[in-house]
Order: sequence, then structure tokens, then C-alpha cells
Amino acid sequence: MTAVELCGILLLFFIYAFLGWCFESTVCSVSQHKLVNRGFLSGPVVPVYACGALAVVYCLSPVQDNLPLLYLCSVVLMSAIEYFTGWLLETLFHTRWWDYSSHKFNLHGRICLANCLIFGLMAVLALKLLHPLVLHLVGSLSLVALVWWASSCTTLFAVDLFLSVRTAMQLSGKLDALQAALAEARERTEAVIAEKKLAAEQFGGMSLSERVDALLERGESLSLHDRLHELTHSHNMLHRRMLDAFPTMKPRHNKASLDELRAAIAKARREYRDAKAARKAKKAKNA
Repeated sequence: MTAVELCGILLLFFIYAFLGWCFESTVCSVSQHKLVNRGFLSGPVVPVYACGALAVVYCLSPVQDNLPLLYLCSVVLMSAIEYFTGWLLETLFHTRWWDYSSHKFNLHGRICLANCLIFGLMAVLALKLLHPLVLHLVGSLSLVALVWWASSCTTLFAVDLFLSVRTAMQLSGKLDALQAALAEARERTEAVIAEKKLAAEQFGGMSLSERVDALLERGESLSLHDRLHELTHSHNMLHRRMLDAFPTMKPRHNKASLDELRAAIAKARREYRDAKAARKAKKAKNA
């Protein structure tokens, strides 16, 4: 393989990764009624779509004239890629990034029949209709432009991959620490409730962090409050984006800590919106 051929393949990869991101983000944004930057990476690329597209192009081109066989092979190939990707991410980060457990005919929650059939159809359309257009686009580039685009996209992709992996590892570590703090805080709050003979039903519908706040308002001293507050509020933009991108994310062992973290982020966003609305109302009143 020559350097020019490698640049061409890389550019095909990034084009399909971008188109996959457009599709995935559009579907998720519509279903969640808000803009969602979908995908493990922060940039506008979803590599699993690129891997699927290139696998179909290079593996299934010999059977592209036999539509039934092409579709069947596409379903199998795309399902295998999605399943392997889900397994790999779970193994590396101890977290299930998407979950189809509630869908009928799913396999370990990583793939489901409905999505497999849809992805198979998309693969056929990509090979028969989209790929000739993409090839024409890449072929129309000059050698300098081809090398520039391929090298630039590869550099940005590498940086994005590094930052995203680091973010996922930070998030995993944060959930581990938060889970330990929650376990200790749960013991403390239950001990305080029992010692002070407070009515347990008053706290039944509260999350653990809300229960801690309620006890503090009663004048109880809980040394873990500051630690819990720091763990649930020391999230950055990349953490929030990753949580938004995978609303069905499920850690293997830290589900309670993830729920607390999501609740803290949602609360912070509500407070920000309320403060912004208050400033806007005050400005309008003074105008």
C-alpha cells in the first residue's frame, strides 16, 4: 500500500465517521428533544460507523450485485462490529455505554434485532449509492489536498481520542470515589437518623445527597458533606458531554454514584437556568 492509498483510506474513514456522527446525533437529538453531541469522542466523528462502512466496502463488494445476500451479510457484519465495540468499551472502562436490554431480541444488551436490521439496510445503501459519490469526492482532490486533509484529520482524531480516553478514565475514577463516599455517607446518615430518632419516612423519597442536605438543615454535622459536594460538582465540560452522549450508560459497579452525579449536574443546570432567567427579568424590569 502506497502513502497516497493510505491517505485515501484515512479520508474515507473520516468522511464515513462524520456522516455516522450526523446520523447518530440527529436521531438522538430528535428522540431527546435537545441537541446531543453523540459519540465517545468529542469531535464530530463516530468511528464505529466508519469501521462498518469500510468493512462493507472491502469485504462485501464481491456480493454487491446479489441484494438479498448483500443485505444478510451486511446485517451480520454490522452486528458483529457493534457487539465487539460495545464489549471492548465495557472491558476497557468497566462501563456499558449503550444498553439495548429493554429491546426485544437483544444480545447481552449490546445489539438488538431492530437496530441490526436498520444498520444492515444502511450498509447496503452506503455501498450502492453513497460510496460512489464519496469515492468521486476523494478522487477529485489534488495530491496536496489529499495529504493535507488526511494528515490534519488524523492529528485531530488522535488528540480527540487521547482526551476522550482520559475523560472516560477520570469519570470512572470519579465514580469509584463517589461510590465509596456514598457508602460511608449512607452509614452516617442512617446512624444519625437512628440516634436522633428522626422519622425515617421523612427521608424515604430523597436521594442520598438530598438526605444529607436535609440533615444539615436540621443542624446535624456530617463531615462527609463537603467531600460529597466536591465529588458531585467537580465535573468539567467533557464529563458532562460524555454523560449527555450516553444517557443509558451503566457502570458495572457504580450505578448509585452515576445517578448522584447525573442528579447533581441536572440540579446545577436548573440553578443556572433559573439564575439566567432572573437576571434577564431584572434587566427587563430596569429597562
